[in-house]
Amino acid sequence: MGIWDPDELHRECVGLVGAGVLTWGQLGVGTLSDVDICEPPEPFEVSLQEAIQMIWVKLGQLEQAPACIPPCGHQPAARVFQCATCRLVDCQFPVDCPVQDVWVHEDEAITLHCDVPFAVPPELQVTWMFAKDIRTQDLALFEELQRGIGEPPSLTVQDPTLGTIACRLGAASETLARKYFYLNVSGGSVEAEQELQARFRAVLRWPQGRAPLHLTTSLQLGLVLGVAGLVLLLLLLL
Repeated sequence: MGIWDPDELHRECVGLVGAGVLTWGQLGVGTLSDVDICEPPEPFEVSLQEAIQMIWVKLGQLEQAPACIPPCGHQPAARVFQCATCRLVDCQFPVDCPVQDVWVHEDEAITLHCDVPFAVPPELQVTWMFAKDIRTQDLALFEELQRGIGEPPSLTVQDPTLGTIACRLGAASETLARKYFYLNVSGGSVEAEQELQARFRAVLRWPQGRAPLHLTTSLQLGLVLGVAGLVLLLLLLL
């Protein structure tokens, strides 16, 4: 078998078309010219070089992937292609974020935010869950509170209860992140504590060498009770 010669094939093609041996319909090319039909293919090296140049042009139009933001969350926008292994690589962070401690009074309203420092789709499902009386990240211990799509990722809790509140960004099968808030609930009212703090600040602002009347009376009463208690102790010892 002889070596295939593109130039020879081209000459034969042009000759057949010119002699009317082949029709345009047989060639299946419509109204293209004989030069278009019988043009020999480009060498492999030329085609490969053109393909490489096209790839570099496409790559140059791509935006640089953002950096991975710790400490948690699946961040698709930060995914990069690793040439050494020829595969896509995600940020090496867990989906579960560390538990955050939240201190709150039992009669206080609190708003929790399920936001993350990386970009997420706008129409993202947000699910809130609660595990009573424990600090945990075990999903089997949580009960669902509410679920929504495209809503602000926040939850307002009235009269909070001791336990862990969790939020999940995304569906269960495509979770981007899970955040956990442990509610440390203390007794008493917010108003009582604010009043106590106000009185304490008033004492700190009082001029040196002077004291409020109610504070002076309290100190005098305490001194009298202390002396009386000491005298009674001495009498018992005698």
